[in-house]
Amino acid sequence: MPPKSSSGRGGRGQRGRGGKAAQQPRATAGANSAEMDEIEVLANKLWLGNKGVKWSDESVADIMRTHIVGKQYARSSLQTLERLQYFELYLWANYLSTDDALVSDAHVMSILLMANEKYQQGVITSMWVAMEGEAFGRLFDRVVRMTRSILSTGTDIGFVDALSARSVVVQFLIACFGSLETENVRTACMALTSLALWEHIDDTPVLMEAEFERMPQLRKFAKHLKKKPSVNGDLLPALLRDFIAMLFAGDSRSECLTYCTKFIELLVDLESQLATRRYVNLLLVDYQVLDLCQVSEWYRNDLLVAKRFRDMVAMLRGRVYFQVNDVSGLAMTEAEAKDRHYRRVAELQIMAFRVFPRELEALALSSVASLGDSAVLTEHLEALDDSGLRRLAGLVGIRTRSLLPLTASGIVQEEGVYGREFVLDAFAERYRVRATVADQVREISPYPNESLLFSEIITETDQFSKQQSSDTITYPVLPVPKLNLQFLTLHDYLARCFELYRLECAYDIRENIEDAVRRLQPTDMGGFDGWARMAMPMHSFNVVDVQKPRVGERAPSKVRADICIDMANYAESVVMEWDSEVRPRDVLILFGSWNPRFVRGCEVECRLDINGKPVDEFASGRPSGTLRNLRVLFDTHQYQVDLASDKDVYGSLNVVMRRRPQENNFKAVLETVRDLMTSSVDLLPEWLTSTFLGYGDPKVLVRGSERVYFGDTFVSADHVRETFADEYPDIVFDEVFGKPCVIEFPSLDSGGSLRVTSEPAVDFGPIESIRRKEDTVRFTCAQVAAIRAASQPGLTLVVGPPGTGKTDVAVQIISNLYHAHPRQTILLLTHSNQALNQLFEKIIALDIEPRHLLRLGHGEEDLDAEERYSKAGRVESYLERRRELLALVQRLAEALDIPGDFGYTCDNARLFFIAHVRMRWEPYYRRISEMDVENVVAGFPFTRFFDIPIFASTNDKAMAIRVAEGCYRYIESIFDELGDIQPFELLRNNSERSNYLLTNQARIVAMTCTHAALKRSELIKLGFRYDTVVMEEAAQVLDIETFIPLTLQSRRGRELKRLVMIGDHNQLPPVVKNSGLRSYANMEQSLFTRMVRLGVPYIELNRQARARPEIASLYRWRYRGLADLEPHVMTGEFGSKNPGFVSTFQFVNLVGEESEPSRYFYQNLDEAEFVVALYQYMRLLGYPAERISILTTYNGQRALIRDVLDRRCKWLPYFGQPQVATVDQYQGQQSDYVILSLVRTRNVGHIRDLRRLTVALSRARLGLYVVGCRRVFETCFELQVAVQRLLANGDQLSLCPDERFGEQADARKAVVVEGVEDMGRLVYKMIEEHLEADGQAAGDGDKSQSSDSD
Repeated sequence: MPPKSSSGRGGRGQRGRGGKAAQQPRATAGANSAEMDEIEVLANKLWLGNKGVKWSDESVADIMRTHIVGKQYARSSLQTLERLQYFELYLWANYLSTDDALVSDAHVMSILLMANEKYQQGVITSMWVAMEGEAFGRLFDRVVRMTRSILSTGTDIGFVDALSARSVVVQFLIACFGSLETENVRTACMALTSLALWEHIDDTPVLMEAEFERMPQLRKFAKHLKKKPSVNGDLLPALLRDFIAMLFAGDSRSECLTYCTKFIELLVDLESQLATRRYVNLLLVDYQVLDLCQVSEWYRNDLLVAKRFRDMVAMLRGRVYFQVNDVSGLAMTEAEAKDRHYRRVAELQIMAFRVFPRELEALALSSVASLGDSAVLTEHLEALDDSGLRRLAGLVGIRTRSLLPLTASGIVQEEGVYGREFVLDAFAERYRVRATVADQVREISPYPNESLLFSEIITETDQFSKQQSSDTITYPVLPVPKLNLQFLTLHDYLARCFELYRLECAYDIRENIEDAVRRLQPTDMGGFDGWARMAMPMHSFNVVDVQKPRVGERAPSKVRADICIDMANYAESVVMEWDSEVRPRDVLILFGSWNPRFVRGCEVECRLDINGKPVDEFASGRPSGTLRNLRVLFDTHQYQVDLASDKDVYGSLNVVMRRRPQENNFKAVLETVRDLMTSSVDLLPEWLTSTFLGYGDPKVLVRGSERVYFGDTFVSADHVRETFADEYPDIVFDEVFGKPCVIEFPSLDSGGSLRVTSEPAVDFGPIESIRRKEDTVRFTCAQVAAIRAASQPGLTLVVGPPGTGKTDVAVQIISNLYHAHPRQTILLLTHSNQALNQLFEKIIALDIEPRHLLRLGHGEEDLDAEERYSKAGRVESYLERRRELLALVQRLAEALDIPGDFGYTCDNARLFFIAHVRMRWEPYYRRISEMDVENVVAGFPFTRFFDIPIFASTNDKAMAIRVAEGCYRYIESIFDELGDIQPFELLRNNSERSNYLLTNQARIVAMTCTHAALKRSELIKLGFRYDTVVMEEAAQVLDIETFIPLTLQSRRGRELKRLVMIGDHNQLPPVVKNSGLRSYANMEQSLFTRMVRLGVPYIELNRQARARPEIASLYRWRYRGLADLEPHVMTGEFGSKNPGFVSTFQFVNLVGEESEPSRYFYQNLDEAEFVVALYQYMRLLGYPAERISILTTYNGQRALIRDVLDRRCKWLPYFGQPQVATVDQYQGQQSDYVILSLVRTRNVGHIRDLRRLTVALSRARLGLYVVGCRRVFETCFELQVAVQRLLANGDQLSLCPDERFGEQADARKAVVVEGVEDMGRLVYKMIEEHLEADGQAAGDGDKSQSSDSD
């Protein structure tokens, strides 16, 4: 028998995975915990207690003084206040009930601080919901008035110093302009960026007049504005003037520079959306914001915060001069952008010659291209004196009257105008030739190097959420683009995605390198004291081939190198991994092991044998010996830069690192994005482009005929009536209901009848092998609506809550499109191979010819199918099918008594059909109407071909004719199929056959989004074409990884007709590891989510069949009218209780203590012990291990639970092992019974993301038991609905240990478990009983055997 501690709580000293301590909290937790406790006491006293809210404006002031300003704006204090619903229950509730004149500045400032905290945590949406109606507009107007006061007086407001107040307001504006999809927010914010801004342009508004000439209607709007001025239109100009004054105020505080950087972030955000950029851009150009930033002292400072400032200025410059028409919103081609630049320079030359013909004659006669050089232009302008220079500047719209105070030495002269040097710089900035975004991206290597990997930006993005406490509040700024709702052009979209994807990959590779170096343990002498599975020292490394540059290029056309790795000292499993996973076209990372100063990426070109000869990629067998030789290709542009430097880059590389295949596709994605940016053709069809960029009316979708092919969607006529009765009361069936079903919908205003017809199915007579397979799923009304929408051209979004049959809908959509459009191709995409295989297996089971199916990419071998659906498998299948069909042809010839080898080739078969089959059928068919039934049967020429009696005893002539037609149709289909197969006979190369299959035969092509990015260039070259894209798991795919599959074909001659995206934006988004890119840059936003945010209409499935209704109630509030599929979820196992449990779901309050042995590696030993004991309890009752899953929200807790499981359960094989995973890993899966550990005891953590909460609560079918700290999760506003429903059954686990799995007890005896020790004692007692029963059973067995032997 095991020791007592085996099932109880003991063993607290054990360590987590990787040697990480499991119990000790971090040293900094003490002070924060004390502050949190103090705030919680205050919250319970004022707004969380049972006695109701005790409002006091003095309390708000005291909290501001003591817990916010007094704690130096500590992030922990702000997080605690926000978690305790300070905004929802106290600030906002009382703001609504208080007259605006009586609301204090501290009250408003507190609201803004809470809003900014919500924005940083990614939960700002809940705040906009609370601010519905006119309340937000009232608050916004108050913020504007308060900001004017701050700018004019420079005094503290609401106990917050003036600089901090500016930061709070600017951050609030950033949050607002990032949420323009919310109507009340948009209404308030757009007044700040309206045409009224142009009233603040210079006294000689040349720039504005030029815009009026280009767009005459703007002049009318401007005149109208003068009659009715904008209320808040002066705020942004005031903020700009204040910002410019601050740049030159001489304030050396880093907080001041941080505020200026944050303000530039606001300007970048405004410039990044056409709706806000339209009038802001001209104001920035007139105010010369970029020029003034560049001449400020901070711009030349060496501090890190100054570098961030320079980076943000560079981002703003790219936004201001982006190639787009600010007013019309139309993108400019490279030629149009150059033409605009040349026109501006020509206008300058004309003006210069008109006003200064003698002084600027050389400028007027110079070439337009030469004046794009700043030095050349400045040299020409030096001919003018100060007054002449200012006069010319005024004529071309360059401001000379200063916005700065006279104290800005060297910039402003005494008369209040800019100095000569600044004006010359302004000319140079205005007329400089600018490289296009595509030009800039062309020179960037797809491989990260040390400059990127170990740059400050990677560190800053990783530590984005860390906010330092100081006397002045500062908000973090990252010099990276953001993915929000709208983009200026497709080039803008691609450029942002390129930069973010590159940074995310660099962050991941940097972590891989740091892990490899830590494991290798390099020594000072160049050796290694450790080893790593993913990285190995190079035995030798040599650059062997540098080919000459192509004409017109500077970089070599190709750079090859040979790498040798000695695997003599490695385990066989490691060697096998390297042999199997390092293949041609894979990416390797090379770096120096000692302080890795240089890092270079390369692509494997081929393997080499011991003689240095390339090895065939498809050769069978493993390499012999211990040396592995690889030939790799380097990036030629990077190699050219390295040669120009004086550093021995390639001589310092001594380690080669591989990466796991699923993580190693970054090069293909980046190269694909780069190619798309340089493409000269339109990448998307016209009907999709404006919606994709976020403009136009998203509700206007392209729709075709209302005659919809439904195929076998409906199981009966009653099913049709149930589906459409509410919308169309008058439903007319032309004949008896049949399949395939076609429905003609009347227009909404006509009030006509809905007409249901059926298309005659192809009748093959008595040949049973070609009977049509029919779908038997009874689709719900919402599912039918989704199928109907997807059947028509345009964009269709389908939101599928957990358990609502998303996959079945996707399969039916594909089946209907396949049959309705025989000449069209469908591209099927998913995020993961697992989901793709599940979908593909269901498609195989439908009435779809296997020869039209193709599955590309890895994972095809995991398909549960009799046939292979890869390219090679399909080619083999075609050739095998050819043999079968030719054998039938030969049998037909023999049945007709025609000698000859007609089954030799497809061409022979074709000639046989023309000369013999058709020649016999046509005369017979011409006379068939005149024959009696006996002659119809006797005259049929192919009776002997069929093995079965095709004319069963019948006296019905019509039936006999129908049988004859069906049998001939079957024979004809043999030759039609041989016609499709004939090219495979003619093509002798398997590669050519595979390509022909893809481009001409496959009608449903399935692949993952990753594979699409990897193979785009190949597919374009092959001429791959498709008409429909159906994407499952669309909400789990990065925006750019969704976009790339839409561009797999050239748009010349054929374009995408329909895009169907199926997903759930209320569940987890795509995985982005870097926290800054995830939250600040919004990189985790999928295209599906963006379309929903933009207001594109979507269909939401509304019947779930996964979980018990009471479990589904925990998350159904997240959806619109999600109900249960009855009676499915009311019968069988859904209708019975969970043996051993009083409730089918339960929240178990466990007051443990979280720990963090390493960063983000959260653990909670008490919860780990409890969930393992609960698992043991379920197993002892007889629950199967494979039906139980243990989920948690952190990797650290998952590792700890596995450790506890090993220690508690391995000694007794009966326990087995459940599946243990994080919530994120378990998305898309389900389990009958789920035990969930929430881990955190000080903060809510990332379960606060409602998408993660939805996934966590929706994995269980029959039982859900959540273990966590009630005090923490109950007070979180976002989690309140779910937690309150969980607490409906109390917060202590109620068990019925006398029951057994598979049995239903009439009377239930409940036991309440009070903590982990109580649970341990219960399980220990049950283990003893179990072992005793096993011993007794064994003894009885021995006695039985003994008696038998007697």
